[in-house]
Amino acid sequence: MKKLFSLLSIILLLCGCDIERSEYYVFSFDDYTVCPGYDDVEFMRLVFDVDARGKLDADEKLEDVKIVFWGRHFADVDISNPTEKQIDIEQGKITRIDMYLDELGSYTYKIDDVVLSSSVKENCDMFNGEYIERNGYACVFGKVVDDRNNVVILHGDILKPDQDELSRIEIYVE
Repeated sequence: MKKLFSLLSIILLLCGCDIERSEYYVFSFDDYTVCPGYDDVEFMRLVFDVDARGKLDADEKLEDVKIVFWGRHFADVDISNPTEKQIDIEQGKITRIDMYLDELGSYTYKIDDVVLSSSVKENCDMFNGEYIERNGYACVFGKVVDDRNNVVILHGDILKPDQDELSRIEIYVE
C-alpha cells in the first residue's frame, strides 16, 4: 500500500510541474490570444499567417518573422527551437512578439484579461511598471516564469502629437 501511495505521489508531483499558459503574459484582442514563451507556430497558424516554413536546427532562433492578420502585417515574432534536435518550424516556440496596434485595427486589447487603456502611463500604473520618458514614452514590467524573464514593453508613438498614446506592444521571454 505504501508503495502504491508513493508511486501515485510521485506521478502527481511530476504532472504538477508543467508550466501553465496563464503563468506567462497573455495578450488578447477580440477572441484571439498570443502567449510568447508558451505558444508554438502551429497554434499561431490557426488564426494568423506566419511567414516561415521549413525546419529549425537545434537551438536555432529565427528573428523578426512577419505575422499577417486579415492581410495586414501587424507583428513580428521570434521563433526558437529549445530542443537539442532538429524540429519542424510548426513546433518552434514563439519567444517574442512585437505588435503594431495601428496596423491591427481598433480592438479592445488585454494583457492577462486586464483591458488596456490608450495611455501608456495609465497602463503602467495598472501593472506597476517602470514608466520611461526618453525620446517618447514607454512602460516596462515583467515577471519570472520557469527561471526566465517574461517582459512586456508598452510603447507610445513619438510621431503623434500625443506621444503617450499606446501604439506598440512587445512581449518576450528570455
